[in-house]
Amino acid sequence: MHLPTPPTRKKSLFLSLALSLAGFLLILFCLNLYQYLRVKSDVASSMLQEINAKELGGLRNFFSTIEEKLTIVRDWGKNGVLDSRDTISLNKKFFPFINKQKRISGVLLADNSGWEYFVLLNKDHWLTRITQPESQGAMAVYTTWKQPEKSISSHEKSTRYDPRKRPWFHHIRDGKIFWTSLYSFKETGKKGITASVSWDRPAKKNSFYVFGIDISLEQIQQLMHHDQGKKRGIIFLVNAAENSILPANKPVEKEGALETNRLLSTLVDTWKAADRPVLETIRFSSGSQQWLGSLQPLVQDRSVFWIGVAAPEKELLSKLHHTLFRIDLTDFLVATAGGMLLLFMIWKNGGFGQSEPVKIDPVVRLHALINQGEGADVEFKSTVRTNLKTGKKGKEIEFAWLKSVVAFMNSKGGTLLIGVDDTGRITGLDADNFENNDRCLLHLKNLINQHIGAEFSGFVTISLLSSEEKDVLMIDVIRAGRPVFLKIGKNEEFYIRSGPSSVKLSPSQMISYVLQNLPAKKRT
Repeated sequence: MHLPTPPTRKKSLFLSLALSLAGFLLILFCLNLYQYLRVKSDVASSMLQEINAKELGGLRNFFSTIEEKLTIVRDWGKNGVLDSRDTISLNKKFFPFINKQKRISGVLLADNSGWEYFVLLNKDHWLTRITQPESQGAMAVYTTWKQPEKSISSHEKSTRYDPRKRPWFHHIRDGKIFWTSLYSFKETGKKGITASVSWDRPAKKNSFYVFGIDISLEQIQQLMHHDQGKKRGIIFLVNAAENSILPANKPVEKEGALETNRLLSTLVDTWKAADRPVLETIRFSSGSQQWLGSLQPLVQDRSVFWIGVAAPEKELLSKLHHTLFRIDLTDFLVATAGGMLLLFMIWKNGGFGQSEPVKIDPVVRLHALINQGEGADVEFKSTVRTNLKTGKKGKEIEFAWLKSVVAFMNSKGGTLLIGVDDTGRITGLDADNFENNDRCLLHLKNLINQHIGAEFSGFVTISLLSSEEKDVLMIDVIRAGRPVFLKIGKNEEFYIRSGPSSVKLSPSQMISYVLQNLPAKKRT
């Protein structure tokens, strides 16, 4: 027979547990406050680096595209495809270069005799300038074209212009791409930079070509300014050699522009004094505010131009404050509700009730990850195998998310969401056109077994969720604790997570990373 707990004993037990709950809440608050004060500096720096990494992504993609085009033209030239005597043939090759890439100001092709072909798009027609060297100076032939084969007008002009004396004219025999500093273009007078590449002329000794692509500073600024209103901080470009600074968002008022330039000059001076560190947080004061900034080279292995970001520490931590207090409030409410429920059960029954383990709804977790955004442990991909630009299946799409899985295994683990675009919008898997969900899951498992290895399947958990009437794949990856490679044909590639990106390491970098990150007992 169950005997009720005496009232005095129940009250004493209730009071003891109430005091324990109050003490627990106080300790919880103090621990959160201590943790916040200890890590807020690191969190602000991490948030600044994420802003810099995201901003650099678009610019670096653009400049990588420029380098790819230069490499293509160099290969044309080395194979004898380019004929300097056939202007129409050059038009057919180079008009599309500008037409398909609106941010290119013009292209140039010259040889070491002083001959040059130059083309730019002028509103609705093309303008070419063919420069032929003469005994004194040169003759430039200007031609306006409606189409590559159809000219509208043409005229000649004597000039002292010599392409061999321009900043972009360099003969680098190993095929490397050369980037100029900031200078004024000959035809438009606009300031900008030029990327160029050279090669030896086929079957002609001591003769070579140089091909260049002009990019105006205004066009770079437009690229930086894209969607700037949704970003925090000040994005800017700096030419360290010439000490010229270009903010992405120019203030309308003159006083605001002066203040921005003064602030960025302080950051750049502090950065130079620290010997130009790459992606290290620079702390400096402006007025009554504490600011953070960092810089990194715009083009890898070259430091002519650097892209930077600066933001007030208070602004960077504003979101952290909101998140911190929201999480703390939730903790306190849950702890208080749980404690009161426990006290009620003890008061009522004189004992502890049984409780079920709390399970988080997968769809709730999905939306929490989307709200968190991409970072070191979260990645979004739109499709499993379909290139949305072409509408066709592509191995490059599959390798893109497989790289993330490998990077998570080699780092601290993470979650990959497929069916969510870069903005966090759920797009679903309809574009992949799988027969059914089982076929989709089987395709993923086969790709992981083929390109990563069946022995690593235990580190991957795949879930197919439905939200907003659209399917999303949630791939949870845990750290493998040993090197994991992505197999592409006969090659093996090693990736790790760096901020929101999966970074490929060279063999020497991989060895250093493994030695530093594996436990000591596994290295012996």
